[in-house]
This record gives sequence, C-alpha cells and structure tokens, in this order.
Amino acid sequence: MEIIKNISPRRRVANQVDGVDLTEFNAAFPNGQARHEERPSLLDVEPLSPTFLYSNRVIAFDSGSSMTHAYDVLRNHLLNDQAGASTRVISVSAPSAGCGTTVTAANLAISLARVPGSTVLLVDANCRDPGMGKIFGLPQEPSFYDPIKGWLTTTDIRGIRVHLLRAAWGSPKVPLPADLERMVAQIEAARQLLKPTAVLFDLPPTLNSDEVIPFFDMSDTAVIVLALGKSKLTELEICRSYLGAEKRTQVVLNKMRRHGL
Repeated sequence: MEIIKNISPRRRVANQVDGVDLTEFNAAFPNGQARHEERPSLLDVEPLSPTFLYSNRVIAFDSGSSMTHAYDVLRNHLLNDQAGASTRVISVSAPSAGCGTTVTAANLAISLARVPGSTVLLVDANCRDPGMGKIFGLPQEPSFYDPIKGWLTTTDIRGIRVHLLRAAWGSPKVPLPADLERMVAQIEAARQLLKPTAVLFDLPPTLNSDEVIPFFDMSDTAVIVLALGKSKLTELEICRSYLGAEKRTQVVLNKMRRHGL
C-alpha cells in the first residue's frame, strides 16, 4: 500500500449528526454518557486469533511486521492532518469492489488503536456486503437485537482493542432509508457511550451505491483506496465529486507487490 495523494480543505466538517432521535438512549444515561468504569460491562469482548487475522491480511497488530509500516504511515498522515481534533471521523471507500477497502479499514483501525490513550470505533457500513466480521472471524448474525446500541462488539487482539459496530440485521441487504437512519442513530449512540478518539466507516464502493453519502457527510476525512491495475483516474475524479472540494481526502494505492497486499 502506498500513500499517493493528500488533499486538505479550508475548514473542518462538523462531527455532529442533526436530527438523530436518541430519546431512549438518553433515558438510560441521564447525563448523556456512561461513566468510564461502566463501559466494559456494557460490551461483549471477543478475542481474535492472530493466525486467522494474518490469513486475511490483517497485520497491523504486529508492530514488528514490515507490512504494518504502510498502515502506520497512513495513520500518522491522518493524525497529523487533524492535529488538535478531539475525534477523527474517517470514511474508507473505493471506486469499485475488490480494491481492499475492508482490509485497509481494519488495519487502519488497529493501527490507530495502538496509539496510547486512543479509543477506536470501527463501523461496518457496507450493508450490501458486510465483510468486517468475516475477516475478524466473528459470528455473522447478532445473538440479540438492540435497536439503540446496534450490534456492538469489543474485539481484542494481543491487548489492542477496537470497538466494532455492525448492522443489527446481520445478513447482507439493500438498505432502505429507514435502515440508514437507524444505523446513523446507532453510530451516534455508540459515540456517546464510548467517547472514541477515532471513528472509521468501512463503506461500500462509492460508484456502486448512494449509501456512502450520509457517512461521507459525517466524516472529516475520506480515504479512497485504489487498486493497482484495476482503478482508473476517471473513477477517482468521480469519487472526489461525491466528496466536494472541501473534504479532506487521502488517496492510497493498494495491492502493491512489494508490500504483499
């Protein structure tokens, strides 16, 4: 993976989502948040297998790996670009399927989680083809339905924790507007609960669906993943038209042979 372009806008997009109904959530937490010491009891902790992660090219937990360096460089670019921000909100997408968006998002989330003092919320927002649970080796269906918190799991790999939010309906589907509204509300509820320092959205291909738009709107920065020998410059320009001129954009070139990706 190579970072090939970094574009900064003149201003930062607001983090807050307007019009989200969190009445039930706020009733459960009168002050709008849970105390820090209460958080672990609210979430399931799923230990992840290093061997299984390696087999799916998720390697950023291994700081000694040469491939981890590429994701750490991307992480540092994003952190330096938003120095002083209390929460970084990052969308990861690609022009088309097969560019490595999910692998990139997973490794970037783990790389961010290795930063001391960080709390990372990773959202599998690819409703049509959710893949984050698969590459982590997690169950593909929720054990119970929670309309407020959604399907929220804390993953643990060698002491590195990433909070994963997945669509509560589990199986792939074409989301209705009401589904997207519900997921946006669940994201905001998770942010109130966890107070993350970084939020990452693993999105479907930008050119294949309109579901990316509300997540791009919530983001400060968009990471566009291009695949060597597959992605075209014209596709990148169309993706940028979705984002607008003032959205921070980081473009990376994936599937470089020398990185083994």
